[in-house]
Amino acid sequence: MDINYYRQHNLKTETESWQDCQFTSETDLSGFTAKPLVTLNGQHILQQHHVSYLTGKETCRAHHFAKFLAINILSSPSSDARVLWIDTLHGPHICSRIYHELVDHATDEKNLHLVCLDMLGGQRDNVFAISRNIEALISMFKPTLVVIDDIDHLMPFCGINVANEFCRIVRDVTNHTHTAFLFIGYNHLNKRTSTTGNLGKFLFIQADYVFTLSTQREVTTVRLARSYNLSRNPNDSEFHFTIGADNLPHETDRLPGIKTVNDDTLRDIISEVIQPGQVITPDEFLKQVNTRQRQLKRQHRADDLITQALNLKLLRHCDGNRYTTTGSGHIPDNQPIEIGNNLINNNIETIVNT
Repeated sequence: MDINYYRQHNLKTETESWQDCQFTSETDLSGFTAKPLVTLNGQHILQQHHVSYLTGKETCRAHHFAKFLAINILSSPSSDARVLWIDTLHGPHICSRIYHELVDHATDEKNLHLVCLDMLGGQRDNVFAISRNIEALISMFKPTLVVIDDIDHLMPFCGINVANEFCRIVRDVTNHTHTAFLFIGYNHLNKRTSTTGNLGKFLFIQADYVFTLSTQREVTTVRLARSYNLSRNPNDSEFHFTIGADNLPHETDRLPGIKTVNDDTLRDIISEVIQPGQVITPDEFLKQVNTRQRQLKRQHRADDLITQALNLKLLRHCDGNRYTTTGSGHIPDNQPIEIGNNLINNNIETIVNT
């Protein structure tokens, strides 16, 4: 059976092509294997015939992690371990540094090829020429890994036709060669809208592995977000790194867990919301604790506001949890305000809940 190309003329008839795409008990699938290229904590990050996608906020360390993966390929003793790095954002001076950071770890300097698109100048906007030249360069260089840093700036304003053509180039390369792709695109899974445009939307959906990167106190966590193979628990295969003096990632231990509530507060909350001997699920327990914690926080904020108003002589104590104004504020004079479990029932309620 043969894999048809997207961008090359297919001499087979429609019937022959249709027969090729059917997997049955008589089909020989031994040729459809994919060798892992980089594996971390049991999780394949890069694999032949596959597309990996890194995403996160613009401040995540996706660029540095991509360099880490590229160095793993370049430092391989195999003479065929080649990396094609396409930089879509930086100028030649930063690209020169990136090149040296990568090539210093290469077994053979000839195995690294870096493209700085910024040097095209006015031709940078010719997206048709960029697609054709990238396709020709991949065909000539035959890289083990193609890195595009980043997709947001490769062809951000291209139309659907151009984006679809580039996706077909990627599909032809992964189907007919041993090359793997690594793309970086931001904000695909965050609240902020992604800026990758049509190309990023298509490539993100087609990616075989999607990894998210998040940084907390200089420790970056890489976690599998989506894959056709979810046989491993993503939590077990997380990778944690910090940036060293060489401007490259170095594996580190994950951050210790941060308590969302202190021990004394948790004891008080449990005694209030859960009866002795009561059976409760983890989800129900979390919901009860979070609800009570929010109530306590609102109560504390209300108490702080009342204390501030008393100090400014805008309110005076009436009786119990009731207060009245002194006539200096915006609340109508002598209008009682009740403080307690119901918080505040006047203008201050709006302030508290904002």
